[in-house]
Amino acid sequence: MKKLLIISFIILFFNILHAEQFVLPSITSYIDATVVEQRQTITEEEIDCMNVADLPALLEAAGIQILSYGPYGLEHKPSIRGFTDETVRVIINGVCVNNAQYGTSDFSTLNIKDIEKIEIVRGGFTEGVSDEGAVGGAIYITTKKQVLGHHFDFDSGIKSFFNYYYPLDSFFQSAGYSGQISDAQFLKVNLKGTFANNKYLFTNYKGIKSQRDNARVIDGNGNINYSYFFDGNYINISDFFYAGNKQTPGTETSFSYGVQKDYDNNLTIQLVNPEVGKGIKLENTLSWLSNTRFYNDKTSDSAHFVNTGKYAGSVYLHKLDWFKESAGITLDYTYLDSTDDGIHQQFSGALKSTSKFFWCGNEGNGDNGDRPPLNSEQKNNRDRPQFAFTLPLSLKFSNKNLAFTPKLGFSINTKYVDLLIDGYRMTQFPNMDDLYWESSGYKGNPDLIPESGWGGDFTVNVHNIWLPFSLCAYINFYENKIQWANLGGNWRPENVASAFYFGIDGRLEKNFWNDRISVTANGEYLHTSLLDKRNSMTYGKKIMWTPDFTGSARIRLNFPGKGKTESYVLLAEANYMGKRYTTNANISYVKPYTLINLSAQMTVASKNWHFTPYIRLENLLNMDYEAVDAYPMPGISGTVGLKIKR
Repeated sequence: MKKLLIISFIILFFNILHAEQFVLPSITSYIDATVVEQRQTITEEEIDCMNVADLPALLEAAGIQILSYGPYGLEHKPSIRGFTDETVRVIINGVCVNNAQYGTSDFSTLNIKDIEKIEIVRGGFTEGVSDEGAVGGAIYITTKKQVLGHHFDFDSGIKSFFNYYYPLDSFFQSAGYSGQISDAQFLKVNLKGTFANNKYLFTNYKGIKSQRDNARVIDGNGNINYSYFFDGNYINISDFFYAGNKQTPGTETSFSYGVQKDYDNNLTIQLVNPEVGKGIKLENTLSWLSNTRFYNDKTSDSAHFVNTGKYAGSVYLHKLDWFKESAGITLDYTYLDSTDDGIHQQFSGALKSTSKFFWCGNEGNGDNGDRPPLNSEQKNNRDRPQFAFTLPLSLKFSNKNLAFTPKLGFSINTKYVDLLIDGYRMTQFPNMDDLYWESSGYKGNPDLIPESGWGGDFTVNVHNIWLPFSLCAYINFYENKIQWANLGGNWRPENVASAFYFGIDGRLEKNFWNDRISVTANGEYLHTSLLDKRNSMTYGKKIMWTPDFTGSARIRLNFPGKGKTESYVLLAEANYMGKRYTTNANISYVKPYTLINLSAQMTVASKNWHFTPYIRLENLLNMDYEAVDAYPMPGISGTVGLKIKR
């Protein structure tokens, strides 16, 4: 512990010292990109034309399983390669925002209008040093940058579930400003408010058409961002905040409901020195994450206050063409005051470094952005393979638990095929609910050890052909999985479960007719097998809620308009979710389902203003389905709205 603190103060002192001494020629000179790690990217342009209301809909269109307990505002959990909850890390602008108490992240707190791009990493291989890594995968979210001039945007929408008694169900309004307030200062503000009755129709377990009641959500979120540039460096101060009042209806057979009130705040101060000493980039980040939740129903009331202070320092060495190095440290302090957990403190953090080596010249492969792109002559002559090797190492701690996480990656890049091979160690520490929860019949276990495992990926990327595609085969062995079990009449978490994972996922993307038609498809096959021999009922069975197949496809048509009409965009989506068992005994299961969504918009310009009316239809086939057993999801719905930009 003392060594970690000493190293963190050295990094902090070194960064501050150089920030005062050097004058930089430019704002940004280096972007730390990946070499072996595969990242699936959703761009701002794609987000804009999808016209979705929240982040889970974006991720579902990217082929990510979402465990949804209802429509907008209710609980959503992403699942990647069969892993869910805290094993999927969510990182916003380099800061991991998973809640220390229960491990997940509330997607309602982020306004999708403020997202520049989303990068999805599947598996436990992560090259970045801005967080402690992941087990199932990581979702990196980058918010929009400041721009010159003054810009305004508005988005108003109305949603209907075509319920005769409540024809207009949901309303939302967002407004944003981004601009330059002086030569070196920029300000960005985004606000959004939503009222969702969520009174949709569904077919219940008796086959009778019913109305979902007691699921109303009223919430609002916002982001205020201030940036100051000086001598090529910059300071960024951002504050994300959220307030929500949510009715939680329970299962379809439940006659009672709860009321959940969430108040979240994420304040971050970041100092970035893009070019220090001709080849060094430095970042320092201080964050305060506050999550407050009040819950009450007919039988109980509870309050949960989670406050986490974070420090992250990173150093990037990028001068040499054949070698890149990055190192970072994160330190977290969490203070928890919970009705069910009591009052507890937790110290956690990680030391991480990533070394990257390159062979066969300095021209790079030019396809992943890891080095400068190839010119036309280099592309034509690239018959000689390019090699890259990456070695991420991480030392993680949380109170008395300590884990070393080594990873290794190697790539061969040729003119038509890239081969990527990586292996990694996976570790996941117990969350504070697992350690300290105590209520009627339930008690946490402070003696839990980290979940752990090994994994490996083999990826083939085929490019420079008519239909480029990517295939990845992966294997994971996971043990010491924390599982709540009934021991002597009381439920208690134990490190008892272990499992084997094997899967193949693929992706293809193709643009036609000068990018006017874009086709994207994702698919995954997953096989899991439980290996705990102490439980004969589940040994060799599949892990519950892990689908055998998942898939998504998207076709986008983008045509220029005439006169004042700038463009027309039509988008069609298909999302498939395969068979999933509801228990580890594999007795009952949730039926597979396919969702068809359509979106259309038209942009009209008038002087400096741009008006974009749009319509989005979801679950066009009006399918009765459940993402989680006994929690019915809506049938067909339609949203109409208007976006205004200046």
